[in-house]
Amino acid sequence: MRIAIDWKKLGRAGAIVLAVGTFLAIIQPYGVTDDLPFMLGWLYWTGLILYGTVIGVSVSRLTLKWLAGKPSAVILLVISTVTALFVTPVIAVVHYLMGQTNAFATVHILYGFVWVITAGMTGLGWLLHIVNERSEVADEGPDSGDTIRSFMSRLPLPYRNAELYAISSEDHYLRVHTSAGEHLFLERLSTVIHQLKDADGLQTHRSWWVVETGVEQARSQNGRITLTLKSGVEVPVSRTFASAVRSAGWV
Repeated sequence: MRIAIDWKKLGRAGAIVLAVGTFLAIIQPYGVTDDLPFMLGWLYWTGLILYGTVIGVSVSRLTLKWLAGKPSAVILLVISTVTALFVTPVIAVVHYLMGQTNAFATVHILYGFVWVITAGMTGLGWLLHIVNERSEVADEGPDSGDTIRSFMSRLPLPYRNAELYAISSEDHYLRVHTSAGEHLFLERLSTVIHQLKDADGLQTHRSWWVVETGVEQARSQNGRITLTLKSGVEVPVSRTFASAVRSAGWV
């Protein structure tokens, strides 16, 4: 079984760990690494942030599962508190190995220091998650269903909640083919096709635009393609648009 790795996301997380570790090595909070060379201090803080991040991710997943629906502030508080509980003993051991013989006697004070940094990292992760979600939504663009619903909202009430099959042009009017029947209104086909550019549909003829889910059957005979809508109406496919219909896998 192959496991897909999001290298872009992993690389971004690694860059954040390195950046935060470097920042802490420079400002040396709590004076913990004052007596250490810069590189050892950098290794201390970067290792701490890396370990805390790994623990934090695991705690976050469990917390989000158990506290689904709770306010964000409560979830962030729980994640910070629990993560600090796992990180503090490890740091106490490191401090003991560094020669601080009272590291375990002052573990409650150490926990407070660790919690502050953990809370900061948890808050940073939450903000980055929100920014990333908004970015992904923006990249995805409008939803096909939303685009069609927006168009259907312009129609009279009996048709608004119906399923859209296709739109055909008749002189200066458009005939909208739906599961609730047909409706005729004044509009240009090119204008409507532009409005529906994000929907899952194709122009099949200079006078027709068809929704993929509105097609009941597609057949090709003597090089010409004909689509049959769910309503039984047959839709022609001109040679100009035949390649697009084939590329979409409709035939």
